[in-house]
Amino acid sequence: LGPDGRMTMTNEESWHFDEGLPLATGRAGLVTVEGAAYGLLALLAAGLRLYQLGLRPLSEGEATQALAAFRFVQDGAAIAPAGTIPALFTGNVIGFSLLGASDITARWLPALAGLLLVLLPYGLRYRLGRGGALAASLLLAISPTAVYFSRALDSAGLVAACGLALVVALIRYLDHRRPVDLYLAAGALGLGLCAGPGMWSLVLILVAFGVLLLVNARIGGRQAGWASLLDAWRVARDEKGLLTRAGLVLAATFGLVATTLVLHPAGVGQAADLLGAWLQGFLPEPGGQPAVYPLLLLLRYEALIVVLGLVEAGRVVLRRPADPQWLPLPGSAVSHSLFFAFWVAGAGLLVLVAGHRPPGIVLLVLLPLARLAGQGLERAWRWVGGHARWTEAALVTGIGLVLLVFFYLQVTAYSQASPASTVMIGDIALDTASTYLILAGVALVLLLALGAVAWIWRGSDLVVAGGWLILVVSLALFGFRSAWSLSVAHASDARELMILRTTVPDVRTLVEEVEALSLAESGDSHTLPLTVDTSTGPVVAWYLRQFVNQTLVEGLSEPPGTMAALTLASEEEPPIGETFRGQGFPLRSHWSPWGQRGQGLIRWLLFTEGPLPTIDREVVLWVESRP
Repeated sequence: LGPDGRMTMTNEESWHFDEGLPLATGRAGLVTVEGAAYGLLALLAAGLRLYQLGLRPLSEGEATQALAAFRFVQDGAAIAPAGTIPALFTGNVIGFSLLGASDITARWLPALAGLLLVLLPYGLRYRLGRGGALAASLLLAISPTAVYFSRALDSAGLVAACGLALVVALIRYLDHRRPVDLYLAAGALGLGLCAGPGMWSLVLILVAFGVLLLVNARIGGRQAGWASLLDAWRVARDEKGLLTRAGLVLAATFGLVATTLVLHPAGVGQAADLLGAWLQGFLPEPGGQPAVYPLLLLLRYEALIVVLGLVEAGRVVLRRPADPQWLPLPGSAVSHSLFFAFWVAGAGLLVLVAGHRPPGIVLLVLLPLARLAGQGLERAWRWVGGHARWTEAALVTGIGLVLLVFFYLQVTAYSQASPASTVMIGDIALDTASTYLILAGVALVLLLALGAVAWIWRGSDLVVAGGWLILVVSLALFGFRSAWSLSVAHASDARELMILRTTVPDVRTLVEEVEALSLAESGDSHTLPLTVDTSTGPVVAWYLRQFVNQTLVEGLSEPPGTMAALTLASEEEPPIGETFRGQGFPLRSHWSPWGQRGQGLIRWLLFTEGPLPTIDREVVLWVESRP
């Protein structure tokens, strides 16, 4: 105990403090088991994010961001067009300058941000607990949504990493009052304000939580949380030059990223435009996704995090713990659990009222849920160890998983069964599909019977322990399968709920055809003179970026002066003469899940199968025929 009666921290030991429950952790664990665990998690996260990173062709949004950086690298005087994300632009300028332009190097910054996102829970291990922080990292490592946006040139993943880094650094400063944490928070905020409009949502949530603590102190009489914030502010203000230095870190990070290391001053205006873009995101979007779309994304891909996170959030809100009587850290009165629960509620409200609902919006809800889920996993693990024998719980879990596998196989068979085929059971003729549904129902009945037997054998504790283990294992396996399907197996399939509209891989076949034609005509793969209609869009422009002899036109109204031309497919052929012959290449496809029923719905949910996506954009390569 220190002179003021508070417990002090030694260099050899830190304390987990969650609403009055201490858990000692030492450095030896970090060097051995815990350090190895985080190393394996980093390898797993890196593998999922980097494996075949360029497998999926760039979408229109990705191509727009990549083209802006590529043209800037080629011509340093170029100005990025409106809508460019400054942080992505700066990252791509650096990547293209050092490694060259490609689909892989265009996505290096989101991939790095995704890896950082997985490791950030370590910064709160003293609060979440070693197991809780490790579980949160594991959940994010295999999260289909986090993996997908780590493999896309999109602002959502970068905003998520910056936002979580900001929260972790602020909580650490509240607890330890170390200037380095305040500097890290300032740097994360500076980068986040250049990373995308979504950062303003988190800023609003942080401000709203501070207002909640103030109201709770003035009206509810609970002073501890607000007092901790005021105390941290006084410490920062009283330390000579600390706020000034933190402000300089914020300004320098924002300025350097926004201006691409002072090479692109117009980026400051584009960073400021992100606030306007965030506000516009609440206006109705014609033809946009319905309000239920973000919820369906969470249920389809993140069932494990959603279930565990909401259970833990409910525990935090309903329990309403009293302020601790003694605090090992100055800022521990600000409950991180309550903040994450508030974050979930605030993010859910923002998603609900948003008019523009891109899939990346669900990351705003997913991040706090993952933290709460990790903390809940550790708490539940300790509960199972204290209320049931692990051998008995493992036995119940194993039998339950076998029954679930049988249920899954029957549902799978039902989705593939032909309605016309029948099976005789005694004197009763049943169609094959109904037979599989009956067997699936039998599996569920047996699962309930297993719970009843466990209750009679060892009581309700064994039922809860076995049921919890079955739920976690089954949802984790389903989540990992979804992550692989979304990012690798069906990376370019519009039938994935997260995608719905995508660039067709045939665009690469188009490039191969033009390269072969160029090699045959000019002896070089990229010197063939081309006339390109600008209406073909940024995807075509990106994949033809290496062709140096391009003539860009706005609509092909007369025969081109080159032997090859590219236009969008239309009902009427362009007036380019009878000597040109065209070949079409699908460019973009879209798909809608709304209206799926019965076997088709189950087949889509299990295997991402269904009616073929609709090709809504096609490009035509016109080549002049010569005698």
